[in-house]
Amino acid sequence: MSKEKSYFDNNGYAIYSNVFNQVEIQEFRDLVKRSLDEDLKLERAEFIDLGKKNVYYTHGDMIIKPISKLLFDKRIVNIAKEIIGDTPSYFGEGNYQVGVGDRGFHRDMVDEIVDGISTRKYLHGPDWKDSYKIIRIGVYLQDHDKFSGGVKLEKGSNKLPFNKGKRVLADTKAGDVVVWDLRTYHSGNSVRLKLFPNLPLGCRIENILPDSFAIPEPKERNSVFMVFGADNKHLDRHIEKHYKVKFKKHISQSNYPKDIFEKCLKAGIKFKKIN
Repeated sequence: MSKEKSYFDNNGYAIYSNVFNQVEIQEFRDLVKRSLDEDLKLERAEFIDLGKKNVYYTHGDMIIKPISKLLFDKRIVNIAKEIIGDTPSYFGEGNYQVGVGDRGFHRDMVDEIVDGISTRKYLHGPDWKDSYKIIRIGVYLQDHDKFSGGVKLEKGSNKLPFNKGKRVLADTKAGDVVVWDLRTYHSGNSVRLKLFPNLPLGCRIENILPDSFAIPEPKERNSVFMVFGADNKHLDRHIEKHYKVKFKKHISQSNYPKDIFEKCLKAGIKFKKIN
């Protein structure tokens, strides 16, 4: 077992360092730009400029876009396989962002109301089993170890109630890969203070903090996210009660080529086609 896998099992997330070199990172940034140009042309992207939010959100599976090269990379697939412990299944929940987006601690798992309570609440609902193996892989294409814009997480919160795990800023550098259990509490677009750069702030404070107090992002924020899972009842539930419910526009704009199953199989991925 790798040290990253062991850390993930204990904390609900892990960082794989130096997976990509700087030439590859620049190539991925170029592919993000090409993908965004294509998405804008095909009306699959929208720009939000509201408060602290200044971001392009995109629709349509990244697997049909130039940035798909990152998803198919054997290093990404091998990380997913190691964490899941099986051939990773992919079903379409992959996208990228350009700019600074939403903040707010949350879990990425199914949010279904059962007996008046969300199944995201610890131990409430069927997803709080050891057989739950659904992960998100994030690749941030710029440094965040000393800059704002990265992700912060609650350690071990995939096995704890909210606010019971220690909050940490993920010290990722361009070239690193971060992976977390969808049940792990996390918040994106984190702010680092100039005076206390390692202090995780509350999201409400981040959203009202004057820019002069914060360390800015080193360059325009490009981030790519991919969800993989073990092909079991938890993944089927996630697809039916989360993906198909919250990603309707994304799914409707995902027009897959005929060879998508073959391409995924060649990359070591099991593709579950939804539409």
